[in-house]
Amino acid sequence: MDRASQDDGDEGFAEDNTPDDELVPMDVNLTAGAEGEDEVLNGPKATVFYTTGDQGEEKEFSREEVEEMMKSDAYQRKIDTCHLCGKCWYDGNSSQTCRECGGFPLQRPCPICDGRCKKIWTRNVKSSHSFHEAHWEGTCNLPQNLQRAYLLDKFTDSSEQVIMEGMQDLSTT
Repeated sequence: MDRASQDDGDEGFAEDNTPDDELVPMDVNLTAGAEGEDEVLNGPKATVFYTTGDQGEEKEFSREEVEEMMKSDAYQRKIDTCHLCGKCWYDGNSSQTCRECGGFPLQRPCPICDGRCKKIWTRNVKSSHSFHEAHWEGTCNLPQNLQRAYLLDKFTDSSEQVIMEGMQDLSTT
């Protein structure tokens, strides 16, 4: 698998028909502590061992190095990019017509009351990617009865055309 196809993939997941024996997994250096605890998860010297597949091309990264890399703009741009349309949420871009974008980048006004409560909701990136549909975390600041009213209004089509069709259906029965 060439480097370009790896970079264009879905966060490192192979999408082609590469045989399993040619894929190189990331090795994790498990060094047990005195009580047998897993240093990868709990230890101060936890490391991640990464290999590119080429002999002699291995590199070991400390936990701090991995955490620092995950904070980088380049990493955030890679992770915070829509899998369906390719818009980068990290840069404030999104698509109104894409289900995974949902019309907003990483933050949006409360979807229950359309921002009337002044609360900002945050995108759950992992769920948005997993379900290919925008997922948001937050709470509406309005009382429950107002929230219910806004939700009913949002999911009820009260256009003149729909009302006329409903009245016509009633008169023909």
